[in-house]
Amino acid sequence: MLVVGAGPAGSATAIQLARGGARVLLADKAVFPRDKPCGGGLTGRALRAAPCPVDPVVEHVVETFELRLDYGRRFERRCGRPMILMTQRRRLDAFLAARAAEEGAELRDGARVDELAFDADGIAARVGGVPVRAGFVVGADGANGVVARAAGLGAGIVRGVALEGNVSWSDLDPRRYGGRAVVELGVVPGGYGWVFPKGDHANLGVGGWESEGPRLRDHLARLAAAHGVPVERLTDVKGHRLPMRVRT
Repeated sequence: MLVVGAGPAGSATAIQLARGGARVLLADKAVFPRDKPCGGGLTGRALRAAPCPVDPVVEHVVETFELRLDYGRRFERRCGRPMILMTQRRRLDAFLAARAAEEGAELRDGARVDELAFDADGIAARVGGVPVRAGFVVGADGANGVVARAAGLGAGIVRGVALEGNVSWSDLDPRRYGGRAVVELGVVPGGYGWVFPKGDHANLGVGGWESEGPRLRDHLARLAAAHGVPVERLTDVKGHRLPMRVRT
């Protein structure tokens, strides 16, 4: 079995297959640990689907969820138990990929999958330049990945954009933001803004339609200002294009 993409979906699949006795090759073009565009919040639904506990990479536990409209009216819900576990994708993904290897999957990071082709006996591919044959392939490399293209599913891709940065807890009020996830609606066409607490910082970001790309820095500056953070205090500011496939 060849699993292409060692993000949470690919690693979770590899873990379950390896536990079931399958021979699994888990391949990813990136070298782990690597960053990934994501707010890093694990909901109860995600945790129920997780193949193992993720406690070692949890940085903050959220028990209050705040939803606000256009930086005005807001609604919040508190819970006496964890609602969201906050992590960072560079830590979560590396952790799950390592667990897949511990369960018996062969992990090849830094290994691009090319020349993927289907035939009567399964699939043939080159993984990190090495020829590989497998009976089955799992595409966990995204809507615009090599598996989708090889399977003829490359059409119908739409893209969003996101811009995020980090701010130290010294620039935030822990009484306001500790244990709280904030989602801002109506502030970016086709998307939203967020403030997610982590271990030694909070992650602030905005995302929306691809057409909002030229205005993302302005959107991020407004989000930061709405939460009392000078935009120049944001560090590790990164932008991302987010390929998605329209539901059919």
